[in-house]
Amino acid sequence: MPDRLGIGIIGAGDISRSHLLAFRSRANRDVARVVAIADVDEARVKEQAATYEIERTYTSLEHVLADPEVDAVCICTPPFLHVEQSIAALRAGKHVLCEKPVSPTLAGLDAIAAAERESGAVFSGVFQHRVGQGAQQAKALIEAGRFGRLRFGLSETLWQRPQSYYDVWWRGTWEKESGGVSMGHGIHSIDTLMWLMGEPASLVADAATVKLDIDVEDTSAAIVRFRSGAMAQIVVTVNAQDNRSRLEIFGDELQAVSAESPYGPTSGPFRLTSLDPAVAGRAQDEAAQLVPDETKYLHVAMVHDFLQAIIEKHPPLVTVGECRRSMEIITGIYKSAMTGARVEFPIAPDDPFYNKIPPDGFSLKSMQDEDRA
Repeated sequence: MPDRLGIGIIGAGDISRSHLLAFRSRANRDVARVVAIADVDEARVKEQAATYEIERTYTSLEHVLADPEVDAVCICTPPFLHVEQSIAALRAGKHVLCEKPVSPTLAGLDAIAAAERESGAVFSGVFQHRVGQGAQQAKALIEAGRFGRLRFGLSETLWQRPQSYYDVWWRGTWEKESGGVSMGHGIHSIDTLMWLMGEPASLVADAATVKLDIDVEDTSAAIVRFRSGAMAQIVVTVNAQDNRSRLEIFGDELQAVSAESPYGPTSGPFRLTSLDPAVAGRAQDEAAQLVPDETKYLHVAMVHDFLQAIIEKHPPLVTVGECRRSMEIITGIYKSAMTGARVEFPIAPDDPFYNKIPPDGFSLKSMQDEDRA
């Protein structure tokens, strides 16, 4: 292995900046450096290369994958390209860090998993809310039994996006964005909730386009039952008047509530409470000892985990299997909303929602259509 891993960035849009800054951070710059960046927009890719001092620019994924100095790639392209590009990179022997949503379907995730097994390379999805200090502390306390038995969880993604936000060519469509707010906005909190609460058994949900003129949903709500017997509520909308995200975890002995930062609710410690104040105090002290440092930049920690998985040859925090859990929930939200039925997990390969969302003959309700009628 070279002294520093060579990194290729695929896609020079806004999210690529988070990756580029993460590789320049003190935590990561000694073990990796960005050597190439690619985008179909030549002017944009050259601008990013000049700003971040990247040696080589390309206008195709194939050129990056053929570059012998590229050991790993970060997929920062629109969602509909993620599966194809991830599989191509893995087959080329490159390690892959892929932005969300990794795949629009469970079938796509399983195809990536197969390519990863065949290649022997490392694949990781980007679910950076997991690496925040608050989430890490809550996970450690759950595993130590400090919550007692988990009973209820709450994930709220209450954001505001105007109609103009969806003027970007790939947004607001099933084909390009791979879904609506459940997939594109709520997925980070959904992933963290599932990571903390455990394996889901079933859900019932509804989703609709209640305000915006887009093909996908702008609001969704779900109730999840877990195999442990616990329950959770998930709410996502972009029709709020501000931007807030919140996670809450309720156990028999302890309750944890995140901050309400829209993009980093897990960065700092969660507020811990208990009917017995002494229990909460001891848990807060233990959490501070287990995970003492606030996570100021979530992508820095996410990239660091990916690099350490490559160097130390162990699975990353967000494996394909971990991505699959949150994708099952999102698939379940769409299936329940479109069929009106409770969805049981796991969703099998012969289910029409396994290969395509929405399957032929299924759709979400739109208040826009009702207003026009």
